[in-house]
Amino acid sequence: MGKSDTTPSGELAGLRAFALRVGCYAGQRYPERPQWVELEGERLEVASVESEWREEERLGYLVTLGDGKRLLLYYMPNEDLWSGVVLV
Repeated sequence: MGKSDTTPSGELAGLRAFALRVGCYAGQRYPERPQWVELEGERLEVASVESEWREEERLGYLVTLGDGKRLLLYYMPNEDLWSGVVLV
């Protein structure tokens, strides 16, 4: 097994279950401000980024899409992996 499969909590495997394609603006730091998210084969624009934060091994974003859905997105730079979940 590779490094990415041996996280103590198994969190990375869980994040892969919620992996998403995300397009973002890449400024001085990467990633910067998600621009779109692909959900169920449909590309949806990010209407607003409500908040963003940095955790030990990932960046977090709370976003609202153009269709009104809200998502919690995470980016793990070491794995180059985006994951997220639609909030209800």
